[in-house]
Amino acid sequence: MKNCHKNIIILASGNGTNAVNIINHFSNKNTLSDSNLSNISIKALVCNNRDAPVLNKVKNINKDIKLYCIPFSKTAERASFEEELAGIVDEYKIDYIILAGFMKILSDDFVLKNLNKIINIHPSLLPAFKGKNAIKDAFDYGVKITGVTIHFVIPAIDSGPIILQEPVIIEENDTVELLEEKIHKLEHKMYIKVIELVSCEKIKIVDNKVKIFK
Repeated sequence: MKNCHKNIIILASGNGTNAVNIINHFSNKNTLSDSNLSNISIKALVCNNRDAPVLNKVKNINKDIKLYCIPFSKTAERASFEEELAGIVDEYKIDYIILAGFMKILSDDFVLKNLNKIINIHPSLLPAFKGKNAIKDAFDYGVKITGVTIHFVIPAIDSGPIILQEPVIIEENDTVELLEEKIHKLEHKMYIKVIELVSCEKIKIVDNKVKIFK
């Protein structure tokens, strides 16, 4: 029988709604099927911002998750941040690094050393509307459909093999705020699904594309 157990860490920078949703799900036995009951061990949450609300939120959800706050607000701090992060990855034998509202760019060197183990979520149907203002950019452009993309991270920003994409229709009466709500609600469902997929190695990268196996 295939060993489906995976150790993950989560990187976040602010409110951490996706991080909190992931931790709530995988900390609550009532939300998990028997097959996923112990597949995922969330070993740590790493935050680059000491004032981020996500730190206290996670502390109140699951005290077994180690919290790390490593300064990284400017490019000059990236090398020391990544050095400490690499130590955490090694210490906990991490299989996947989950970016959940992590607002800094990791170096090409770090990404290449951890290729196919860093996963990111982006609020658009990539490659459309890259960047930090993707929801507003899509809304202002006037597209009728946007969505959510979860992908493996490569050195190019908001790029890499796509694991999962799902659309969100922009209704005539939507505001930016309503669109954000719809996208965040979808993000929460999708990230759980993707983490469950990787936990049992149901995805593989073939010719730079992700294939999902049943």
